Amino acid sequence: MSQLSNKLVVIIAFLFTLSCNTTEQGNTNSAKQQQETASTISSPVQYAKTFNLEYKEGYKLLQLIDPFSEYKKTSTFVLLPHGAKTPQGFKKNQIIRVPVKKVITTTTAQTSMMEELGSIDCIKGYISKDYMYSQTVVDRMESGEIITVGYDIANNTEKIIASSADLVMVVGSSTTNSSSFPILNKVNIPVLANTDWQENHLLGRAEWIKVFGALLNKEKEANAIFEKVERQYKSYLEVAKTAKTHPSVISGLPYKGMWSVPGGKSYLAIAFDQASADYPWAATTQTGSIQLDLEGVYAKGGHADYWLNVGQLTTLEALQNSDSRYLKFNAFKEKNVYNNNKRLRNGMANDYWGTGMVHPELIIADLIKILHPDLLPDHQLFFYHKLK
Repeated sequence: MSQLSNKLVVIIAFLFTLSCNTTEQGNTNSAKQQQETASTISSPVQYAKTFNLEYKEGYKLLQLIDPFSEYKKTSTFVLLPHGAKTPQGFKKNQIIRVPVKKVITTTTAQTSMMEELGSIDCIKGYISKDYMYSQTVVDRMESGEIITVGYDIANNTEKIIASSADLVMVVGSSTTNSSSFPILNKVNIPVLANTDWQENHLLGRAEWIKVFGALLNKEKEANAIFEKVERQYKSYLEVAKTAKTHPSVISGLPYKGMWSVPGGKSYLAIAFDQASADYPWAATTQTGSIQLDLEGVYAKGGHADYWLNVGQLTTLEALQNSDSRYLKFNAFKEKNVYNNNKRLRNGMANDYWGTGMVHPELIIADLIKILHPDLLPDHQLFFYHKLK
């Protein structure tokens, strides 16, 4: 019995050692696999100007390029696999453990990109359901699966900390960046200031899905989505080049007495040009908006053939009632007024700013359909509709 017991002890010890070695090997392989994934699958940046991705041995570098400093300032985030050590030289940088598992989003574009990549389960917070188009996200907010963090992130840090979020995405601006939230920084919750809205090309905005691919370790899926979008977008541009006419177009409505006209280097002005339209302010160099009064817009755009993007309005009557001077515009007289709010939820949440930022090929197709209906006879307007 004594010899048998000794043999059993030896066997059990051997099996235990084998198990430990297997577990350690499994953990090592898992970490190694994450590192290999980080170094072998990359996402080249082609159109976006406000971010860049670098793939190193075992980690990734996400560089945010500040458009408000004429692209001179950059912030570098280290995207590091869970459990991996911070690489030498990056101790002072914000570390984001990837794949991220609990994300707070603050725009419909961010949320739509997460949803597009099949990672809606990773969304743990959003600002408000009022401006959220996705019914799935709204349902989760109503059930409490996704918390409501409100528009003032700085004053809702306790709620964010309690959610155990591992990343907060905010809207980057000239006054807001990743270091604008010291409390979150102090408790090691990284804040990423998203400047996709500053991209002056629709494909540049859509390319931000590669940032989400890097954060979620879904580069393969993100690249495939973007490549398909880019391919379809370019095919529509080839169609637009065959247009025999170049109708003129204006965009927008006054707000508090001033009309924000898209600058000539803005994403919308570039889209108008790509759709073979004449735009009165195409020669200007602004990437954002130009502030004009109504008379200033009428002077250059009063005779435009088409009028697009008229705020929240859905009828010509509502447009007329908001200001009788609109009756003088040629596009109004010809009833060629279109708005990009065909897909609305609750009369407030507009999917143009969600799905449209992920799928700009649908936006450019809509513009071509409006301006040159004969070129895309089978296309049904997706985001736009004609005001009646």
